[in-house]
Amino acid sequence: MDAKKHRRSIALMCPTCGQKDFERDGEDDAPLRCVGCDRRFTREELIRENGEVIAAEVDEVKAEVLRDVTQEMRNAFKKTFSGSKHIRFK
Repeated sequence: MDAKKHRRSIALMCPTCGQKDFERDGEDDAPLRCVGCDRRFTREELIRENGEVIAAEVDEVKAEVLRDVTQEMRNAFKKTFSGSKHIRFK
């Protein structure tokens, strides 16, 4: 299975104005500032505020991975038992 196929990038949004652009004042641990409304967040707060969007994306990736693994397993079994007269796959 190609893990790169299931990578996602989720654009976090400001819960106040919906803007997706943020700036950081200086250091890596400095709060993020929304460009649209000037509201400030820690990284953890922004992730928590976007929890529903993140959870929905995780559920979508889970479904894709399950579908791909199921197909790979089915193909592996078909290949393994292709010469058998007693085992058939639908």
